Amino acid sequence: MSGRLADPIIVTGAGRSGTKLLRAILAQAPETVAFPREINYLWRHGNVSFPTDELRPEHARPDVSAYIRGRFARWSRRNQTLRVVEKTCANSLRLGFVRAIFPTASLIHLIRDGRAVAESARRRWLARPDLPYLLEKLRWVPARDIPYYGLRYMRYQLGRVRGQAIGAPSSWGPRFAGLDQLMTEKELIQVCGIQWRTCVRAADDYLQSIPDSPGHTLRYEDLVADPLVVTAQLFAVLNLTFDESCARFVQATVTQDNLVKWRKRLSIDDLALLLPHVESDLDRFGYRD
Repeated sequence: MSGRLADPIIVTGAGRSGTKLLRAILAQAPETVAFPREINYLWRHGNVSFPTDELRPEHARPDVSAYIRGRFARWSRRNQTLRVVEKTCANSLRLGFVRAIFPTASLIHLIRDGRAVAESARRRWLARPDLPYLLEKLRWVPARDIPYYGLRYMRYQLGRVRGQAIGAPSSWGPRFAGLDQLMTEKELIQVCGIQWRTCVRAADDYLQSIPDSPGHTLRYEDLVADPLVVTAQLFAVLNLTFDESCARFVQATVTQDNLVKWRKRLSIDDLALLLPHVESDLDRFGYRD
């Protein structure tokens, strides 16, 4: 087996856009192995005190790049030197940083209707913490960073007990500049819409700026409308084998059940609050009723 790390496949998008589904599909290729969880803790190693997820290429210092590449290589070797598939939504805010670490990685930006994303994200923001999921995520915290995250968590819990904020307020999903202020000024559905807008703009602007780079934009709605054809086309672009096993997985897994649920779950008042923040980007990405 070669010791060279094969070019990884980096899947990203705003939270609740279907990136988990796409990761699972790509993991079915015989040439790939996927990280089973988001690894934002790993991506932030060496920059843990930076206030947002909007890391820039200059944050990819040699020590940071070596550590992240080493973790990818270790996961690849553990799984017989397969090509690694990785999905972290916060990467939508820092694709330049990702590309600085993996110059030849394949970047896939998955876009979903911002109204559906905002509705789903709002439910996720309000959900109770999933302890087993949180414990599983700890697996990907670099050992050197555990004291930092442990202290931050204790400060947050202490603030809750005292009924006051200590440090940054709790949030869900990719963190961007101004998020904490928005949480004090806007309704949650607006915050979720602005979070979607910020993520899709950042990722699309970056990919548009490097047209000759191996980056791909895919719409969630196209994937679920014609999953076999869209998946086969994507696998061909990525030089992956789309065999019968992959096809069976796609047929059994991909459904259109979640396409229009937002229409029933968003009230007229919700839409009145949300649309001013997302309308221009709905137009930009072809979401017009």
